[in-house]
Amino acid sequence: MTKWYIYNKKNNYLSNLKNKNITKLEALILANRDIVDPKVVDSFINPTLEKLHDPFLLKDMEKAIDLIIETMENGESIRIFGDYDQDGISSTMTLLDGLLYFYDDISYDIPDRVIDGYGISDRMIDRAIEANVSLIITCDNGISAIDQVKRLKENGIKVIITDHHQVSKKEDGEWVEQILPQADCVINPKRLDNTYPFDDLCGAGVAFKLIQALYQRLDGDMEYLYGLLEYVAMGTVCDVVSLTDENRIFVREGLKRINNTEKLAIKALVEENSWNREVSAYTLGFIIGPCMNATGRLSTAKLAIDMLMEDDIEKIRTYAKKLVSLNTERKELTNIGLEKTLEIIKDKKYYNDDIIIVDVENIEESICGIIAGRIKEKFNKPTIIMTQSSQNGILKGSGRSIEAYNIYKEVFEIKDLLESFGGHPMACGLSIKSEKVDDFRQKLNDKSKLKKDDFVNIINIDAQIPIDKLSLEFAESLQRLEPFGKDNPKAKFADKNLFIKNINMIGKNNNTMKMILNKNGRDIEAIKFNAQKDYKYLSDKFKANIIGNRIDAVFYPDINEFNGRRNLQVKLIDIR
Repeated sequence: MTKWYIYNKKNNYLSNLKNKNITKLEALILANRDIVDPKVVDSFINPTLEKLHDPFLLKDMEKAIDLIIETMENGESIRIFGDYDQDGISSTMTLLDGLLYFYDDISYDIPDRVIDGYGISDRMIDRAIEANVSLIITCDNGISAIDQVKRLKENGIKVIITDHHQVSKKEDGEWVEQILPQADCVINPKRLDNTYPFDDLCGAGVAFKLIQALYQRLDGDMEYLYGLLEYVAMGTVCDVVSLTDENRIFVREGLKRINNTEKLAIKALVEENSWNREVSAYTLGFIIGPCMNATGRLSTAKLAIDMLMEDDIEKIRTYAKKLVSLNTERKELTNIGLEKTLEIIKDKKYYNDDIIIVDVENIEESICGIIAGRIKEKFNKPTIIMTQSSQNGILKGSGRSIEAYNIYKEVFEIKDLLESFGGHPMACGLSIKSEKVDDFRQKLNDKSKLKKDDFVNIINIDAQIPIDKLSLEFAESLQRLEPFGKDNPKAKFADKNLFIKNINMIGKNNNTMKMILNKNGRDIEAIKFNAQKDYKYLSDKFKANIIGNRIDAVFYPDINEFNGRRNLQVKLIDIR
């Protein structure tokens, strides 16, 4: 079920209208996103490098830079502990590439998703001890590694943690204490004692702030530093953090550089995916990012790092083919796993639960999160998907949530049932003994306070605009608000009583709906992807005689580029 609402933020809009540096359309869209402070508006519309925050505002940054410089001056070994997802890969590359500018004795290690699981593993610690590493720098992990950091310190290894995940804390009434590993330095914008002005950086963003501080201290080549934003942009988009504040600068500047990149590996991956258009946030999130992610899911994330570090173009092309092949395999495994999961949900009637929790046999552990996301989208309910791990009797899984449900907080309250757990309000990862799954499902659902309205898919509309008033220039004007993503969704518009002049299902899988809609005598081309259900809805509604009838639509005005020509095209979001 879907409900449409038009934003009503008149006071915000009137405030933004006083700003002479933005158009009325921008004033409206920013008002609907509660962006009204003139400085924030300016930073949003003009996200330039000069507006990056001072990295030394982050707690422990001064100490961390001192420690890195001391380690380099002593000729000691530095190792990066990364992670196997896209943000982990981007974080690792940001540190690796950034540090190698100054110093050669830099190495990295990444856990194996199946053997080690998330975070610092015993095997990684063993390898660091054996290699006589002096300093470990973590990225996209480490904030919860209490025991692992203790072991590293006991073996004489210094530790700098850079992470962006939630900080554990103890609460006693009004008294709150954060629980941090006893590392030499802990850099995390979510620390309770931080004064940093923005806390929703991804792992690569935090890693970049460390390198930015180092380049400022050592007077490094700032253009080389900003070249690292190609990695940071990927991590920022793929980890779905807020595309506001500093993250807008990372992505805008990163994309600018990617589209003129000298990094052979990024060029090769774009070419191998047959992407012959400008690289956008969409390209990073749905084309490049999944290829990188597939290495950690089905092989080892070290493949992606090795490709990005390689100089030989023929070897790079071989790597790129491998990454695309792994992503194709990942898509196939996801489709198989999704079908299995839907069968179980239907058979067990889990769709009646507030929180859908499914144990699925014989699927790849690494695709549980993707399937959870798909199920969450289908039912608009928090979803946890798990499967058998490499440990006998232990299931591992991932959860994805809706805005009304803080999955991290809710699962944390019954974490005693789990073997391990971590995450944030919209996603989590966990492991659990197989015999405890039913109890876990029961307890999580019993304490749910979700209401029927929470499961309704809400579409918030920026304005009602007649489609016959749209133009190519109107669509182009929206591009100033890019990149779109979390906290800055594409602007949505609506119109009523649109005459259906023509309709066809097209595409390789016959799942794209192409329409010609008419308003006041003007034809507009409209398109919707994965629209089998929409076509069936129209066919049922109009008894198979769709052409000649009228619909209401929510849409985004876009630009279709083909054979050098640019035309206005309406991307349909919903119809009724």
